[in-house]
Amino acid sequence: MNPTARSGLGKALWANSLFLMLIAVVAIFSILLPQSYFSLANAQMITSTNAVLALLALAAVLPLISGQFDMSIGFTLALAQSLCAGLIIHHGVPPLAAGAAVVAAGMLIGLVNGLLVARGGLNAFITTLATGIVVQGIAQLYTGGSSLFGQMPGFFLSLGRDRMLGVPLPLVYVMVVAALMWAALRYTDWGRRCHAIGGNAKAARLIGIPVERITVQVFVAAGALAALAGVLSTSILGSANPNVGLNYLLPAFAAVFLGAAPAGPGRFNAWGTVIAVYALAAGISGLQQFGAAFYVEQFFNGGALLLAVALARWMAVRAAAATR
Repeated sequence: MNPTARSGLGKALWANSLFLMLIAVVAIFSILLPQSYFSLANAQMITSTNAVLALLALAAVLPLISGQFDMSIGFTLALAQSLCAGLIIHHGVPPLAAGAAVVAAGMLIGLVNGLLVARGGLNAFITTLATGIVVQGIAQLYTGGSSLFGQMPGFFLSLGRDRMLGVPLPLVYVMVVAALMWAALRYTDWGRRCHAIGGNAKAARLIGIPVERITVQVFVAAGALAALAGVLSTSILGSANPNVGLNYLLPAFAAVFLGAAPAGPGRFNAWGTVIAVYALAAGISGLQQFGAAFYVEQFFNGGALLLAVALARWMAVRAAAATR
């Protein structure tokens, strides 16, 4: 094989490395655990239970593309979960109305974040971490710090538990959201402006891009997606826990950074994020079925985040060397 073909093959393998990793993980554990792992029921379980994490990871993508962090999304999910369950169980609000109200609350949180960062000039990481802690306090105040349980309409529960042609509905929602995000970022002026702001906000401002306005919009969209993830979680579980924010936050960012690694430094994207979520989930599920301790998930996600950061650094060094 000539060097050019070899180089092209290497680039193709690297560009699709996450998908190949997912296939490899599934293949290895299917061979080792043919009775339990290699089954439709296991695949449905993995795709369904990790759909909430996938939606939250997609919520993190938009601010990162625009050069910002939103650390409040995990806490927004927890508040959304609590509000949704509370409105339905304790106040008798119809599920669709409760879901709409909760998503509106998530958008309000995103609006506050966006105004503080874009208009106030505050550091996004610290600001959204602070607002996230406040949001967690609100969730604990609303629930008394306890989980919420109670009777929910079957229609609402079916939205998170049913299947369409054998495919869990939560996975369908994730694919629809990822497709819409991919199309918006790739084919619309708004998406191109988000990328431009993330690349160089000062240059984007000089060519007339409304940086502050789009930054606010990005945070509002992130808040809406985080709240939607909370609603989906309530529909799947039929309950709520106001303290789950951190449990989702770190795995979500691990998936986002790992999903960006094959595309290059800072190339955050929807499809890479979704594949990374399920590659990590497939590996964790296999290890747990082998009898690994409960904390293996923390090691796995932390290791994935370190790997993603190292790969991003390596890609940056290679890119810099190639331009010399």
